Parts: sequence; C-alpha cells; structure tokens
Amino acid sequence: MRTAARVAPFLAILLLLSSAPSLRAQEQPPIVVTSLSAGYTFGQQATFGIEVTADAGITALYLYLQEEGKPQIDVISAPFEPGTSARAGHQRDLRLYPFPPFGQVTWWWEIWDGADHRLTTDPSTFQYVDNRFEWQTGISEPIRVHTVVADPAYLRAALDVAQASLTRITQELEAPEPERVDIYLYPSLTDLRAALEMAGREWMGGQARPELGVVLVAVPYDDEFVTRMEQDIPHELTHLVIYQVAGPVGYAYIPAWLNEGLAMVNQVHPDPSLDALLEQARLEGRLIPLSDLCAPFPTDPETALLSYAQSASLVQYIRGQYGGAGIRALLSAYADGAGCEGGIIQALDTTPERLDLAWRAYLMGISGWATWLSDNAAWLLLWGLSLLLALPMTGAVCRRRR
Repeated sequence: MRTAARVAPFLAILLLLSSAPSLRAQEQPPIVVTSLSAGYTFGQQATFGIEVTADAGITALYLYLQEEGKPQIDVISAPFEPGTSARAGHQRDLRLYPFPPFGQVTWWWEIWDGADHRLTTDPSTFQYVDNRFEWQTGISEPIRVHTVVADPAYLRAALDVAQASLTRITQELEAPEPERVDIYLYPSLTDLRAALEMAGREWMGGQARPELGVVLVAVPYDDEFVTRMEQDIPHELTHLVIYQVAGPVGYAYIPAWLNEGLAMVNQVHPDPSLDALLEQARLEGRLIPLSDLCAPFPTDPETALLSYAQSASLVQYIRGQYGGAGIRALLSAYADGAGCEGGIIQALDTTPERLDLAWRAYLMGISGWATWLSDNAAWLLLWGLSLLLALPMTGAVCRRRR
C-alpha cells in the first residue's frame, strides 16, 4: 500500500509529460498571423500588409476593404510566394481609387491553407484624414475643431462660432444635434481644393459631408478669420442639421434651392455682392426659373453664384410669409419623398409658379398686389369679359335716350 502510494504521483507526472506534446499540438492553430499593417499618404497611396504561417502551406490571401457609407465590399486577391510562411501586400492608388475624404475605412484579411483551413482576421479601421498636416484639436461636445494654426484664440473662436451656430440652427429647425461634428479648418482655399479636388468651384469656402458628420472650411489665419468663420461654419453646419432632419434617405430629396438657401441665410455675415448680383439679374431679366433650382447647381461660376443668391432670397421670402413652420413643413414633405413641385404644394398650399411669381413681386416691392392679382386672376378675367359684353348694351341705351 505504501509503495503504491509513493509510485502514484510519479505515474501521474509521467502521464502529463507524455501527453504535453499532443496538447501543444492541439493548441497550436493551423494558421498563425504574425504581422498586420496599414498606412496611407492622403490623396496618393494606401498600403496594406500581412505576414502569416501555416504548416499545410498558404494557398490564398484575400484583402477585404469597405468604405464608410458604402454597402459594397472590395475583395482583392494578394499575390505572394507559396510556402509555409508568406508575406503579401496591396497598394491602392488613391488618385484613381480614392477613399471618401475624412471617412472611415474598414479592412481585414482572409487566409487559406493547403489543409482547407480558413482564417479571417478581426476587422480593423482607420479614419482617412488629411495626414499632410499636423492637426491640433479642440473639443466642445459634440463639436471637435481641427486646425493647423498654433493660436489658442483662433481655435477658441472656431469652437464658439460652431457651438453658437449649431444651437441656433437646431432650435430653428427643431432638429436633434448630431452625435459628433468634426470641423477641419484649412489654412487656404488652395489647400482645401487640393484635398477635395474642387476644380472649377473657386467660390466655395467649404464643404460638408453630412453622412460623416464632417465640415471642411478654408479660414486663412489673418485679421478677418472670425468673420470668415461666421460666414462659412454656419453655412456648412446647416447641411449637417438638414441631414439630421431628413435622414440619409430623405436628404437626397431636399432640393438644392432649399438646402443651399437655408445654408446661405444662416450665415452670420451674408455676402453683400450676392444681393447686387441678384438685383442686376432681375433688372436684366436673367432670373433663373424656380424649377431649374431644384437640381444641384452648375459648376459655371456666374450661374452658380446667381443660383445661391436666388435661393437665399427665396428662403428669406418663405420665412417672412410662412415663418419657421413653413420651412420645417417643406423639409418634412421632402424628407417623405415629395418631388420638388409636390413639396411646395404640400407644405405651403401653393404652386411653384405662384410662389415664384410672389417672390419676384417681393423683389420689386409689390408682393401684396402681385399675390392678389394671382389669386383673383380668374374672377378678374370674368369681370373684364362682363364689361366687354355690357359695353354694346350701354351704347344702345345711350342712343335711345338721345
């Protein structure tokens, strides 16, 4: 009994030692990823890499890429030297196949080996920001301002303008605040255009990516930077708030005249040159029909600027006649999928033609008479015809009396 008791522990140790190699073999996965990497130079090239081993030999390596806001997934078969270990990479030319600026990119790998094992790595993400600049960030939730200017006053001014503008716009449109807003302040229009390739749109001081919650504006660091912020930041924030109201599907139905017109009138400092441009076009009979302002504005600078000026004036007129409720009713109608004409009829109980006529009369300072004439045109016509019919009878009576 004593001998058996002494031998038992040694037997247990021997059993554990003999089984250790098989346990280690079971714990060792058939495919082991030893390295993963991803990097990019904004607007130039993105690079993805992987190193992997497998006792059965690597037979295939696939890179998966998905851009934020897009349901489709790109699958790339990466070339490599076959063997029990492999190293592969993929280079994407961002000049030909760009990622959405400031959007999120998700990527992962799938590996096959000779024993029909498959391994999928966990998805990784990165934000495709403009890494040509060293950005400094200031936060006032939900707003984050990113700038290359090393001046706390500049950064604080941007945060204050953005916060005040966002509060004002969301209250007017009765919209929820976005969960997060990222505002990137570029030091010049040249740098902004280089980032977004806005060729032919020199008049644009910024751009909004509502689906990403991103605003891009060019604010040079000079004596006028606060004025520029108060003009461009509220403009672009308006697009984000409209997106909050309409949603990702309904936003596509918002006509350009309403989307851009609201953005223009929300600027703290409107551009006075646009008022002069609008008046000149009115005097020369070059005003654009309302129906032509439903689609995205053209790239031609002269026509585009007039489109912005008319849209701002039209939205101001609607505000004055129908109040904030009229604006919200328009946004609601379009968010529900109404067409450009149908939204006006549904929300304002008028036709686009009558709205256009009333607005043009408003420009000339005779809005009340023009609206009355438009509303009573049919009765005025009947009254005029009755006068014409009555004239012969009146003449006959007069001749009899003579």
